[in-house]
Amino acid sequence: MFLSGSAREVCSEVFFNRETKEPIRLTATFEDLSSQESEKLSPWMVEKSLTVQKEYSVDNDGKVTLDYYALMRVPEDAWLGEDFEDYNDRTVVSQLPIVEYLPKSGRISREAYNDAIKKYIETNKGSVRFRTELRKNPAGFKGVLDGYLPELHLVPAVRDVTDETKASTESTLLGRLVALVVERIAQNNPSFQQMKASLESVKVMIEGTTPENKMPEIRELEERITRELPLWDVDVKIGIEAPDPKSVFALGTKMVVDDGLSTDISQKGHGLQRALLFALMRIWAQVIREQSTDQRQRCNIFAFEEPELFLHPQICRLTYDALKKISEVDQVLLCSHSPHFVSLEDYKNIVVVRKESQQEGTKAYRVRQDLFEADFEQKRHFNMIQFFNPDRNELFFSRKVVLTEGATEKALFPLLAKRIGVFDHRVSIIDCNSKFNLSLYVKVLNAFRLPYRTYLRGPCGS
Repeated sequence: MFLSGSAREVCSEVFFNRETKEPIRLTATFEDLSSQESEKLSPWMVEKSLTVQKEYSVDNDGKVTLDYYALMRVPEDAWLGEDFEDYNDRTVVSQLPIVEYLPKSGRISREAYNDAIKKYIETNKGSVRFRTELRKNPAGFKGVLDGYLPELHLVPAVRDVTDETKASTESTLLGRLVALVVERIAQNNPSFQQMKASLESVKVMIEGTTPENKMPEIRELEERITRELPLWDVDVKIGIEAPDPKSVFALGTKMVVDDGLSTDISQKGHGLQRALLFALMRIWAQVIREQSTDQRQRCNIFAFEEPELFLHPQICRLTYDALKKISEVDQVLLCSHSPHFVSLEDYKNIVVVRKESQQEGTKAYRVRQDLFEADFEQKRHFNMIQFFNPDRNELFFSRKVVLTEGATEKALFPLLAKRIGVFDHRVSIIDCNSKFNLSLYVKVLNAFRLPYRTYLRGPCGS
């Protein structure tokens, strides 16, 4: 919803308890903006970050409206505001310090007054006082914002792969890649330029340079349509647009995969289909990374829902590593129920979402600080004991965790629990590989508010 500039898909179902009297407010803060983004978005930035709020509301007729809010630094003095009502009243402005920056005669336009504000603030930086406030639909905000908000590439849990492998539209991954490749060809290839000129000549041949030179068959069709609409008193003209060479290529592009039998990708298994989607995503990220900052305006957010679906554990680990590589440049979001797509090594990037009860509702837990910052040796040891061990990563998905010293308890406890009838699949038994490692796991579990119990052997191992 937030990354879309449209309110078409918003209905009563997305409002809390379907109550539409209160609006929906979505707020996002963007940091680490590029120099190009900072330059374009600077009027609405506060201390090098951009905070945007979108508000969806429903009027009495049931129509959904979308308003944009910007968190801005605005001058405390009302006459320094771009919405100052008396900007063109010379009696008022003649008493203000800004008067020397305004035209000496004639009507004062809003544009002239806003220019004067900028000059005054630039000259008196040290004395102008500011406050921070949310401004509704500030001038120019929506137009610039829609061009610079991150572009979302979403791979849902269930999707027909043909939706993303159609090259005929640039809204798909393959379509974007084909468009980029063809664009590069068009810039350097004489044959491509010749084809473009030929398409233009076909347009001229059909339409003619003047109405009289238009093809007789087209003129006859125009006249016949016009005669069929006598009551409307209209004159029908048929224009021919020369097809864009990129669209000509895209229409003829299809994805065929040979895994021993050459067929369209839609005829392959779901595992291969999703692997292909991930491959297209990685290639798209690489292509974007190769572009210069002058070419690239929007950054990307790659979002994967249940990326583990239909994939072998080994491919899951490979995919996770590939997505980490993408995240060095673009933001990657994963919603997963697989221990293969979380890593204790990356605990700062994990958000655990839990819903204990309807009364408490859904809560999210994330660790931002370094749990082992003070002890480098402890951090190194922790990374070593959990490396390549997805069994231990399942603690993030557990209702409760039992920490044990070693493999004996991990094997024994489930057997005993089944014998006495208290076995619970939602409880994870984690082998810490030594009682000295228990404290490391306790730190992680406490940080994510995950409930746990610890089991230590007695002096005799009992």
